[in-house]
Amino acid sequence: MANERVMLITTRAPGTSERDAFLKESEIRSLINTLSLTIVCHQSFTLKEENPNTYIGSGQANEAREYANAFDVEEVIIDASISPRQEKNLEKIFSCPISDRQAVILAIFYQNAHSKEARLQIEKAEAVYLKPRLISREANLSQQRGGVRGAKGEGERKLELERRRIDERIKALDREIDETKRTRRIQRHNREDSGIYTFALTGYTNAGKSTILNALTNANVLSKDMLFATLDTTTRSLLLPNGQKVLLSDTVGFISGLPTLLIDAFSSTLDEALNANAIIIVADASHPDALGCLNITKETLARLNAIDKVKLLIINKTDDIYDDISYSMLKNENIKTIETSFKDGTGVQKVIKALTEITDEEFRNVKLKVDISNSSIVSELSSHGWLKGIEYLDSCILISARIPKTRLMQYSKYIDT
Repeated sequence: MANERVMLITTRAPGTSERDAFLKESEIRSLINTLSLTIVCHQSFTLKEENPNTYIGSGQANEAREYANAFDVEEVIIDASISPRQEKNLEKIFSCPISDRQAVILAIFYQNAHSKEARLQIEKAEAVYLKPRLISREANLSQQRGGVRGAKGEGERKLELERRRIDERIKALDREIDETKRTRRIQRHNREDSGIYTFALTGYTNAGKSTILNALTNANVLSKDMLFATLDTTTRSLLLPNGQKVLLSDTVGFISGLPTLLIDAFSSTLDEALNANAIIIVADASHPDALGCLNITKETLARLNAIDKVKLLIINKTDDIYDDISYSMLKNENIKTIETSFKDGTGVQKVIKALTEITDEEFRNVKLKVDISNSSIVSELSSHGWLKGIEYLDSCILISARIPKTRLMQYSKYIDT
């Protein structure tokens, strides 16, 4: 697949500004570059309405075909979500594979997913995506086609995606995914039982979430200047200056037009955002559309019913601000906000200070006085990491503890005023 010659087709609605068209084109180019494909030609069309048969107009398709032939194109990529019918008809016109935006993102996800759970999730997403396309043509056409999807797997995986077995394969994947989800639920319940406060890093892809996790916890997560460099959930512990132990999880990045099937497929990593005590949004000040990226992140979290958990906005890469107006608007978001740069070294301490302040708001330092016969409270507090000090007297135990506000009622009768 590397260095394959592709043609890029982008479309815009009438009245779309040059800036918006540029940003949209830049993003799909970055996605294609992540797959190491070579764009040898590009066509942009104004699209008043979608053609149900070919997505773009038939005249536009014929014009693009002549252009593709002149450049000896091996694949055509359209920056849109097209139907199986449109894909099939376009492949007849161009006589080469056609891939849409969803296929490109699926290919990147498959390329960069490494854990068993992530691989299962993306294989299911791919099967769901390909199912209607396999039904609309002979199975071996999709198996043997080149391009974005043709490079995703060989050998046994081709057999798994045959039309007569795809439903069975999806069911088998569901069973395996359910098993991994059960394991993850057990791990999450264990964390919840431990009382450890959890943060989830979210944000637009390539905003710097993995860089932040690495800097704070030495997590050694892959951190590269590319879209969707990492997809697997990584959770690491961090001890804050106030003595609070917290867990910090990196999650998959968001992107405009993220297909619903991919949100469903990566529910495992997004579960970290849904179930964390607090969500951190990382915004990229160096992005040409930093404010738009933030809005997409917020919209995605709202779709997941997790927006109310957002406690902190990190405006990252402030050493390379692209747009002062967007930067100013980012700083005016109605969220606790800090500005960081991990290149100039101003990031770590600012983030640690913010996390410390958040946990200070969520926990209370209390003195407890319990009967000597009720010593089980000591082990209970200790197991949660809430025990800070203890003094045994003849008739009672004096305990210093740091307890979540949500659990204060449970210990209210022991609080020594």
